[in-house]
Amino acid sequence: MNKRLIHKQAMKRGAAAALLGSLLVLASGCGAGGDNANGSGNATNSSNAAGGNGATGGGAADAGKIRIVAAENFYGEVAEAVGGAYVDVTSLLTSPDADPHDYEPTPDASKAVDEASVVIFNGIGYDEWAQKLIDASGKAADKTVIRVASDVMARKDGDNEHVWYNPDTMGKYADYLADRLGRLDPDHKTDYANQASDYKQSLAPLTEAVASLKQAEPLPVAVSEPVFDYMAQALNLRITDDKFKMAAEEETDPAPQDIARLQDEIKGKEIAFFVNNVQATSPTVQNLVDLAGQSGVPVVEVTETLPAGKDYVAWMTDILSQVQAALD
Repeated sequence: MNKRLIHKQAMKRGAAAALLGSLLVLASGCGAGGDNANGSGNATNSSNAAGGNGATGGGAADAGKIRIVAAENFYGEVAEAVGGAYVDVTSLLTSPDADPHDYEPTPDASKAVDEASVVIFNGIGYDEWAQKLIDASGKAADKTVIRVASDVMARKDGDNEHVWYNPDTMGKYADYLADRLGRLDPDHKTDYANQASDYKQSLAPLTEAVASLKQAEPLPVAVSEPVFDYMAQALNLRITDDKFKMAAEEETDPAPQDIARLQDEIKGKEIAFFVNNVQATSPTVQNLVDLAGQSGVPVVEVTETLPAGKDYVAWMTDILSQVQAALD
């Protein structure tokens, strides 16, 4: 059984109660937030705890700053870069061990969303608890809400939700965010545009690595689950085990024939490498990783959440360095 599924079954019973408790605290304790573009908030860069599952912040915000809450810290990182001195950012999920699917909002997270002028999350089913927090806020109608998967990348429910593995996403998101901030704060519209441009320039190592590793012809690889799919498309890699990976995504056991087919591909070295999401393992996947090691098939390790001590570019380029090593 998938590790994520085991975790979900253990957490489900308490999730509804925890969310209700958070919202009750929100209703009773957040009325003094005032103008949702001013007052106190938290900023990711100067970390103070703002939520029990890894939200970080920096104490009281300066008056006049636009308060932004990002569900995931890699989206918060971009918000800090684009907003610069004019925003105060809280990222709710900062622990690399937190599962965004199962995150239970804390009272502090509920309060942060209630007081935010801008709320950013992935969407298309990935982190819908963020939408619930928005809906529970008495200021929901006044918020600028950015759902990166749908608003920026034009994805819809049922599409692969891991859009941050698309190397085009963060640059497009930076421009989109700059436009929205410019509407909220026209006096600094040019600053936001320039800061988005600077952020996009910082993506150069990733862009260059993708261009260098893109295959002239589709190269067969296998994956433990779909988190890497958008990057695979960018590199012109052909994923051979669609049925196996979708079983993992849907949290069901893969069919025996799909496991056997993947085992044969590994033993026969019919794939260039195997991509393993180390945060969503299972005995079946671990057996495949072991088999790859025995068969001389490289394993590229990926994660769904930002590793501790890394920014987005370092995260992605480290993975691409593994891909480079696998292809050498």
